[in-house]
Amino acid sequence: MSGMLALRKTAAGPGNLALEERETPVLEEDEVLMKVWSAGICGSDILIEKDRHFYEAPVTLGHEFSGVVEAVGPKVREVKVGDHIAADIETRTGWLGVTRDGAFASHMSVPEAQVFVYPPSIPLDHICFTEPMVATVHSMIERNTVNLGDFVVVVGPGPMGLMGVQFAKLSGASEVAVIGLRGIDDMRLDLAKKVGADHILYSEENPTEAIFDLTGGRGADFVLEASASATGFQHGIDCVRRSPEGPGGNGKISVISLWGEPITIQPDSMSLFQLDIRGAWSWNGRETWHRAIDLIQSGKFDLDTLLTGRYALEEWDTAFESIRQRTDCKAFLYPNGQDWAA
Repeated sequence: MSGMLALRKTAAGPGNLALEERETPVLEEDEVLMKVWSAGICGSDILIEKDRHFYEAPVTLGHEFSGVVEAVGPKVREVKVGDHIAADIETRTGWLGVTRDGAFASHMSVPEAQVFVYPPSIPLDHICFTEPMVATVHSMIERNTVNLGDFVVVVGPGPMGLMGVQFAKLSGASEVAVIGLRGIDDMRLDLAKKVGADHILYSEENPTEAIFDLTGGRGADFVLEASASATGFQHGIDCVRRSPEGPGGNGKISVISLWGEPITIQPDSMSLFQLDIRGAWSWNGRETWHRAIDLIQSGKFDLDTLLTGRYALEEWDTAFESIRQRTDCKAFLYPNGQDWAA
C-alpha cells in the first residue's frame, strides 16, 4: 500500500505531536477503509496534547470524522465502496483517535460493526458532527433531561455548548442563557445568539444574580456545564434551581466537561440544595448514535455556523492554536483537501 501523512501523538508526555509518514492501513477481513473527508479537533485532543487525557502512544489522533468508503474487507456484508460514513469510535481493539489510529490522516480503517452509513444528500461536514451530537444526546436526554418550559443555562460557548443551546430549544426550553468570558469568548457568544440563545451573560459580571433575576428568583431548571473551568462549574452549581426541602432534584446539572487536572470549587450547595448533578461520558450503545444521526439528518441543527475553521492537515498547529485561543468555534482538518467529494 502507498504511504500517507498522519498527525500522531508520538510519545507520552506534554507535546509530542507531529506529522509522520505512515503506511495506508491494511484491512482486517471485517473492516472498511475510509478516505477521510474531514476530522474535527475536540477539546480532548488538546488535553491529549497536554498529557491530561488518557491515550496510548504512538497513535494517530482524530475521533470526530466523516469520510467515504474506499475499500472493504471480504467479510464486510452491508457497507459498500462509495458510502458516506461516520463510525462509533469504540472498537474491539481500542478507541479510534485515542488508543487506536484515528482520522487525522488521509485514510483510516474501522470495523464494519462500528460504521453508520448516511444518505449522500447529507453534507460530509455535517456527518463530521456525529460524535459531538452523540455526546449532546447522551448529556441532555440519557443522563439528564431538558423538559418543556425549562429555563436552561449553558456554561461555556464552545461547540458542545452551542449544540446544547440548539438541543435545549428543540426540546422546548422556554429560554436559554449562555455564560462565557468577556473578550476571549466574544466571537463564540455572538454565534450563541445566532443559534438561538436568548441571553448572553459574562462570567465576570455575576451571572448567578442575573439568572435568578431572569427566572423570578427560581434559578435555572437545567444547566449544561461545558466550560471545563472551575469558575464555570461553580456558576452552574450556584445558579441552578434549589430544593432545600423535600425530595430535591429540582435543579439539574449535566457535566460534559473534562478538566484533566484537579479543580477547586465550593460544593456546599450540592448538599444544601439537593442538586441533581450527573456526569455525561460516552453513550448508550448504537441507540444513541441512531438518535444523533436522526437529528443531523433532520436539518434542525445549524451546524454550518459552528464550523468556523477549515485547515489542511499540514496546518494542524494553526488549527490547534485556533481552538486553544478560541479564535475558532469548531475547526476541521481536511487530510485530502476539499475538492474531491460532493
